[in-house]
Amino acid sequence: MDSAAIYQDWAYREMFDNALNKAEEYAYRSVMLSKDSTMENSSMILLCYIYYRQGKQEQLQMLMQTISPESYADVMDVQWQVEQAKTNQERQLYVVAIILLLLMSGIVCYWYIHRMRAQAVMYQERIDRVRQELFNKGAKLPQSNTLSIDEAKRGIDVLFAIINDQNISQMGKEEEQAVLKALPLFDATLAKLLAKASSPLTPKETYFCIMEYYGKNDHQKAQSFCCSEQAIRSTKSRLNKKIDLSILRLE
Repeated sequence: MDSAAIYQDWAYREMFDNALNKAEEYAYRSVMLSKDSTMENSSMILLCYIYYRQGKQEQLQMLMQTISPESYADVMDVQWQVEQAKTNQERQLYVVAIILLLLMSGIVCYWYIHRMRAQAVMYQERIDRVRQELFNKGAKLPQSNTLSIDEAKRGIDVLFAIINDQNISQMGKEEEQAVLKALPLFDATLAKLLAKASSPLTPKETYFCIMEYYGKNDHQKAQSFCCSEQAIRSTKSRLNKKIDLSILRLE
């Protein structure tokens, strides 16, 4: 590729960016360095168009006199070429932006799914361990204590449902008492935090605190309670008067 062709390519690029003065300089150099009539003619046509865009009528008229009448139409064809090139360039940038956005979205989704799966595995392992401990204790305790162990097992099931975003909208006081009895065995830290409430919590508030502790967002809470996110925000506002929710967030 000779120097005239290089300068002509640069001139087109500067026109894409509306840098007409720089485009004029490159187009003029392309004309001066052209070694054949075809390159010289195309460079002169390009320079004519640049003069037209710049409003340099005198230079345009003088240059138009040096090219053949058959080339006049080619001057305006340059505009179509420039617009077409700009459209292609914008389309390419748009495609690249879409690809990058999809890639970023895919990475975020993969991270979120991986995190949730890892949490689910961890929670399941902890629940299974506590279940086994409860069964072992049940074999050693007198029959009179069987009922409390059954309640503790039920509490583990309630906790599992909360952790795994299941529907808990119909759970009430009995389920709350069961999960509160199971918590000291499963997560003593959470049990102590719930005890810091300034006044007794309702079953829904207890479940809300457990969700908060395990990092559930408002959308997940709303799904589990089968309510709107606005209702969740209202519950959070009321609950903040009983307990500092910030202490519940797992690090």
